[in-house]
Amino acid sequence: MKYQLLFKILQVLCLGTTIHSLGLVALAGGASLTENRAVAQTPTPVSAQPPVLPPVNLAPVLAPTAPTVPEQPIPLVAPNSAPVAPAVTAKTGSAVKILAPTPNILLDIPATLVVVQYQVGTTIELKVDNRIVDKNLIGRTETNSTTNLITQTWYGVSLATGKNILTATSSQGEVATTTIQVAGAATKIQLSTAETRVPADGRTLATVEGQMVDENNNLSKQDSVVTLSTTAGEFAGVDLDKDQPGFQVKVVKGKFTAQLRTGLEAQAVRIRASSSTMEAFTQIQFETNLRRSIATGVFDVRLGARGTDYYRPFSEFLPVDRNNTSQLQARGQVFATGRIGDWSATGAFNSDRALNKGCNGADRLSRDTYSQNCEDQYPLYGDTSKVDVLTPSRDSVYAKLERSTGVAGSIPDMIMWGDYATNEFATRSQQFSALNRNLHGFKLNYNVGNLLVSGFYGDNVQGFQRDNIAPDGTSGTYFLSQRLLLGGSENLTVELEELNRPGTVIKQEILSRGIDYDIDYDRGSVVLRQPLLRTSINSDGTILVRRLVATYQYANGTNNSIYGSRAQYNLDRTAGRESWLGASWINENLGVRNFSMVGADALIPIGNGSNITAEFARSTNNPGLGIASVNGNAVRVEGQYKFNDATTGRSYFRSTEAGFSNNSTTSFVPGQTRYGGDLSTKLGDRTTIRAQFDREENRGKPPLVNTNLVNLLTPVDPATGMVDNDLRTITVGVQQRVGVSTVDLDYVNRSRQDRLALDPTQSNVSSDQIRSRLSWPLTNNLTFRAQNEINLSNQQDQVYPNRSGVGID
Repeated sequence: MKYQLLFKILQVLCLGTTIHSLGLVALAGGASLTENRAVAQTPTPVSAQPPVLPPVNLAPVLAPTAPTVPEQPIPLVAPNSAPVAPAVTAKTGSAVKILAPTPNILLDIPATLVVVQYQVGTTIELKVDNRIVDKNLIGRTETNSTTNLITQTWYGVSLATGKNILTATSSQGEVATTTIQVAGAATKIQLSTAETRVPADGRTLATVEGQMVDENNNLSKQDSVVTLSTTAGEFAGVDLDKDQPGFQVKVVKGKFTAQLRTGLEAQAVRIRASSSTMEAFTQIQFETNLRRSIATGVFDVRLGARGTDYYRPFSEFLPVDRNNTSQLQARGQVFATGRIGDWSATGAFNSDRALNKGCNGADRLSRDTYSQNCEDQYPLYGDTSKVDVLTPSRDSVYAKLERSTGVAGSIPDMIMWGDYATNEFATRSQQFSALNRNLHGFKLNYNVGNLLVSGFYGDNVQGFQRDNIAPDGTSGTYFLSQRLLLGGSENLTVELEELNRPGTVIKQEILSRGIDYDIDYDRGSVVLRQPLLRTSINSDGTILVRRLVATYQYANGTNNSIYGSRAQYNLDRTAGRESWLGASWINENLGVRNFSMVGADALIPIGNGSNITAEFARSTNNPGLGIASVNGNAVRVEGQYKFNDATTGRSYFRSTEAGFSNNSTTSFVPGQTRYGGDLSTKLGDRTTIRAQFDREENRGKPPLVNTNLVNLLTPVDPATGMVDNDLRTITVGVQQRVGVSTVDLDYVNRSRQDRLALDPTQSNVSSDQIRSRLSWPLTNNLTFRAQNEINLSNQQDQVYPNRSGVGID
C-alpha cells in the first residue's frame, strides 16, 4: 500500500507524465554490474500494479573501483509496469596472486619477502626455480571473510644470484609466477664521462662516472675501491691512498664518481678504471682552448760601461781583461697567446737564454717547475697555487699553432717548434716500429678527413742509451750506465715477462717523474719511491719477472738529428672500437753511423670485443767506415676474440730476424719466432676450462749478459756464440672457484729441442707435468698462494723440475 501511495504522489507531481528518473531505475534494478562493467538493461513495460522493489546489494555499486554508470535514456513506461531487477554480482579475479615482490625487481641480497593471495579452501605450494620453499618460512596469514581471500606472507625466501622464477601453485592447479633479479658479485666496471668535450685550459673539471655490475649487467651494490688513471690531466679531490699508484676512489653502493681537471694540451684522453681483475676504459676529448689574446714581455736597452751591469750573471761582472769600454746592449723577453680564427697561437722568445734554462742554470728538455728553484726564494703565489709550463723549448724560441677538428678521438691539427714527445709514432698497433722519444725541434700534425699526417724533426740530439735493470725488491737508488744525462729526455717503464721465456712482454707500466721516481741527471741515478719486486705472479699462476727499462740521452759531444713521418687512415674513432691503417718512416743520423726504419701497421675490429692487430717493420743499421749494413725484418699478427659471453680466445704470431733492432720501443728478442693461441670457456659461474698451444723458435746470436763491473759500466753489444733451439708447450686445465678461493689444475706437455746442445741427452727432451695451484685471499691486499708441479714422464725438463712453493702475495 505504501508503494502505491508513493507512486500516486509522484504521478500527481509530474502532471501525469512518465518518470525518467535514472535514480529510480537504478533502485529498481535497471542497471547491474557484471565483471566491473556497467551494463544498461532495457526495461520492460510496467504494468498498472505498483512496482515491487526487491532487496538490492549496493556494496558493489558503491565500491571505489566501480566505474561511473553513464546516463542512458529510459523509454516511457506505464506506471504499473514491473522492471526486471537482476542481482548485482562481483568477480574476484585470479584465484592465486603474488602481491610481493613486484615483477623484475632487482634485489641486493639473495633473500626476499613473498606475499601470496589465494582463495579460502585451497592450499599453496611456493617454488623458486622448481625448488620447493620450506613452509616454516610462513610468518603471517590473514583471511578476509568478505572476499573469501587469504593473504599469506613468507619471510626470508632464499634466492640465487641472477634470474629467479617464483611460482605459487594452488591445490586446484592454478599458478601465478613472477621473475626476480638478484645482483651478484661485481664482474665488470662500466665507465663513462658526463662531458664528451672540454677545453684544455688546465681549469675545467670533467665528471667521471662509473658503476660495478655483475655478469647480467645488474648494479652490484657493494662498497669497494677503484683505481683511476688517465693519459692526460689530473684528478681533483681526495686520493684515498696516496701511497698507491693512480687515484683511489671509494665505491659506495656500486657507484663512484671523480673529477678530472683538464691539462693544457688538446688531445683524446683515455681514462682507465681498475679494481682487482676488472678494468674499464672511456674517452674524453680535450679541445683547443680558444681564449682571449694576451701578450706580455720586457725590452731592455742599456748604454754603459762593459762589465758593470748588476743584472747580468756574476761571471760577466768586472771582466778579467779590464775592458770597461762603453757599449750598447739590448735584450728582450716576450710571451703571447690568443686566438687567430679557429687556431690557438702560443709563442715565447727570450734573447738572453734558452727558455728551459732555470735559475740553477740547468738546460733540459720539457721544462718543468722542478728546475725553477729561484721561485722558492721569491714566491709569488699561494700554497695551493700551481705553475704550468706553456712554452718548453731548449732554445730561445717556442711557437705553436693548434686547432681542434671537432671529431671525437682525433688529434688536433698542430704545427710547432719546441720540445715534444712522439706519441703519434707509438700507437697501440705498433710494437716493433714504435718510437718513444722526447725531442726538441719541429713537429706537425694535420687531418685531411680521416687521414692523419704527422712529421717531426729533432735537432741537437746527443747520445741515446737503453738500460735494462733487474730490481732488487726495494725502493731506493738504481744507477744507469751513463752519467751527465740530458734532463727530461728519459722514459722509464717496468716490463713484466714470463720467467725463463724472454721475448714477450706481458705487461708494461709507465713511470712518472715526481710520482714514481726521482732522478739525478749528473750522477745518472734513479730513486724509486716504491719497492719494486723482481718477481710477480700472474692471475693464472704464471711466474713473471720484472725489469726496469730506461731510455735517455746523455752528453757525448755529438750533435745528431732525427726525423720521420707517419700517415694514419682512421677507419673508426669511436672509443673502444678504434681501427686504422698506418705507415711510418724514421731516420736518425748518428755521425758516421745511420739508422733507419720503415713500418706498416693496422688495427682492425672484427666484432664486439674482437680485433686483429698486424704490423711489419724493417730496420737498417749502417755502421759506416765501409762496413756492410745490418738489416732485419719484424712481423707481428695478433688476434683477440670474444665468441660469446663465456668463450674468449687469442692467437698470435711474432717473428724478428737477428738483424732487426729498435731501442725506442718495448723489449723483444732478435732472432725469435713465437706463435700459438689459447681458448677459455666458462662452464657456469665458478668453473672455467682452458687450452693453450705455444711454440717458440730461437735463431741467431743471443745477447751478451753483463756480469762483470767493466761491462756493466761500459755496455757493449757483442754476442756470444749461436743459438738454434725451439720449445713447444701444450697446456690443458680447469679453474674452479671454491668459496672465495681459486683452484687450478693443469696438464702441461713440453717438447724442447736444442740442435747445438753440448750434452746429447738434452738435445731433445719431452716432459709431461701436472701443475696445481691454490689462491686464497686472506684480506683485500694479501693472498695466500700454493703451487705444486709434478713430472709424470721419465724425462724431466731441467728448466721445470718437480717443485712446490707457498707464499703470500
